[in-house]
Amino acid sequence: MTEGALSGLRVIDLTHYIAGPYCTKLMAGFGAEVIKVELPGRGDMTRSMGPFYKAEAGIERSIPFLWLNTGKKSITLNIKSSKGREILKDIIREADVLVENFSPSFLPSLNLDYETLRELNPRLVMTSISNFGQTGPYRNYEAEEIVEYALSGGMYLTGDPAKAPLNAGPAVTQYTAGLNAYVGTLMALFRRGNNGMGAHVDVSIQESALDNIEISLVNYLHLGVLAKRTNDRHSMVPWELYPCSDGEVAVISAPIRYWHRAAEVLDEPALFDKKYRHCMDRRKYREEYEALLKKCLKKYRKKELSRAGQEKKLAFGYLADFDDVLESPQLRSRKFFEEVTHPVTGSHRYCGAPYKMSKTPWRHARAPLLGEHNFTVYGKMLGLSMEELEQLKKEGVI
Repeated sequence: MTEGALSGLRVIDLTHYIAGPYCTKLMAGFGAEVIKVELPGRGDMTRSMGPFYKAEAGIERSIPFLWLNTGKKSITLNIKSSKGREILKDIIREADVLVENFSPSFLPSLNLDYETLRELNPRLVMTSISNFGQTGPYRNYEAEEIVEYALSGGMYLTGDPAKAPLNAGPAVTQYTAGLNAYVGTLMALFRRGNNGMGAHVDVSIQESALDNIEISLVNYLHLGVLAKRTNDRHSMVPWELYPCSDGEVAVISAPIRYWHRAAEVLDEPALFDKKYRHCMDRRKYREEYEALLKKCLKKYRKKELSRAGQEKKLAFGYLADFDDVLESPQLRSRKFFEEVTHPVTGSHRYCGAPYKMSKTPWRHARAPLLGEHNFTVYGKMLGLSMEELEQLKKEGVI
């Protein structure tokens, strides 16, 4: 098998929920040895989070856990116990990276803060992901996705202006923070290659949420213009999803200068009357223009219209359901989905990496069973005997 881009990198994974596990999932997918440290008997809290495979709860059946922990090794260790902490320190001495997403005060309370761990391993890159960062008055505040999204200002911009603001739905902020942690870790490793010294990477989920607001925030910072909820209505017309005969299709005037080409696709001359020629004209008459467009689109099928628009270099698309996504000829041609077999849940398609590397491909591998690699890590890496492992298990350490 071709080595991954991160082969030879040993990562200690002290993460749970979404942001942290997504960061280490990306590392594992490109070849890093990711050792996930889980609580004995229960494991990562995500193992108890549904939905579960075939609606049957179980620590090996959580679909979120199976997705977020592909390619990792799992060991069980109670780091609140003194023996557990000593064992963790022994593993850290042999590691390149430690990723954690506890509250900022938790690891320091166990004498496992960065300054202490740096003395054990000066080359260690420690990445800490937390709700609001390692410093500041909110550092120990609790938060969930909806709170982070609300505090970022993103929710203020989402939804109908006549109604209450809306949450985005998917855990976008969590995944953004996980990706930022991944990039930040790789940057610290690159720097270590130059000077041999590790670093502490501090990732704030709230600050990651601000990344997603983009131009609305910048417009306020530069011009003092406060954006308002628009019910996702774009300033350009047309520029949204409209109903067609078998679903919804994205008909947008992009590139703007090529909108006249849509006359060769849409069988409705009135849409291209000189009254609507300029984009500002279409915005002025938005309601009547979109009424004409919606009536016209009822005769088209979503995929056919999307394809016809693309042939004229117009950015048409369609609202895809999950069957459309899985059968996408684009994703199939790039082999984005691949079968992965798990001993409890069987074979299922999984997503690949969000980008491709020509020489070091993504490694498709399943999520680990709880404690599956105890012997591999404790026995082979640390040299503990089976008798010692059995005693540690009796004591509740592993």
